[in-house]
Amino acid sequence: MKEKLSDWFHTHKLPVLIALAVVIVLAVVIAIVLVTVKGKDEKPASTLSVAAQTSSVTLTTQAQTTLAPATVPTTKAPTTAAKTTAAQKTTPEEAVVKKDGNKTIYYPKSLSAADKKYPVIVWANGTGCATATYNSLLTIFAEAGYIVVADDSVMTADGTQQRDSIDYILEEAKRSGSTFYQKVDTAKIGAAGHSQGGRSAVNAAQKDSRIVCVLSIAGASNADEASGLSTPIFFMTGTNDMVVASSMWVEPSYNAVTGKAVYASLKNGVHTTCMTNPTKISGYAVDWFDAYLKGDSSAKKAFSAGGALSKDSAWQDFSCKN
Repeated sequence: MKEKLSDWFHTHKLPVLIALAVVIVLAVVIAIVLVTVKGKDEKPASTLSVAAQTSSVTLTTQAQTTLAPATVPTTKAPTTAAKTTAAQKTTPEEAVVKKDGNKTIYYPKSLSAADKKYPVIVWANGTGCATATYNSLLTIFAEAGYIVVADDSVMTADGTQQRDSIDYILEEAKRSGSTFYQKVDTAKIGAAGHSQGGRSAVNAAQKDSRIVCVLSIAGASNADEASGLSTPIFFMTGTNDMVVASSMWVEPSYNAVTGKAVYASLKNGVHTTCMTNPTKISGYAVDWFDAYLKGDSSAKKAFSAGGALSKDSAWQDFSCKN
């Protein structure tokens, strides 16, 4: 009997080995599937946060909508506006957005008929993120009475595009027939950006004295780039930002500047909050520009020790200097 089995196995050795291999592979596949299904709801919170933030950034690169000149509907008022100045804010203006080459410009609809000049914010996008993904935030800035010039570049680190945006709007202010002819307060220009764009804003301010103040949102600047910066700057970050970790980028940059600086972290804020839920940060963003581009003393108090931001329960780790 043993000899018969041996002869049979010898004759059918190859098919048997193939069958065994197939069984083993199937067993492994089934085990992996079972473990995966079981573990779907057991991922660490930090892993889920990184996945969500990464997918959000990826999606923004697919949303490169071309914005034609149009009127932008009024958005809701910021929900976290500085409490000391919220009552003094005027009703948001209707905003208009138009394209001009590689620039997207947001501005108050009343600008054309108004007999006054407007301060400017030059904006820089995050890595791979189209200007359209910041539409809600930039509209809020325009509604608050600012001309916002956003360069459409998605690689902005060295600040070149923001400096070019300053050149652009100053030329438009001098060009007869331009929407912005004699409408620009050339002495009141701020720089703002998100992620790599926040890094751009720091570098632009280091190189360009025309920039009066800076807003860096989850900015990826490093301490060397921020070192010695004397232009007033507000560093915003989020406690759940797993893309640009505050301890690696934002805090060292804050520590490195020598001028007026403010640091605060939005509780549960992620890297893409300014895109997906901009009213979480827009109130204090507008107050920052009002303080330094409009000379609003009440807005400036929000950023002092004991001011509204330091007491706001939605924020933590507040710090200010100089």
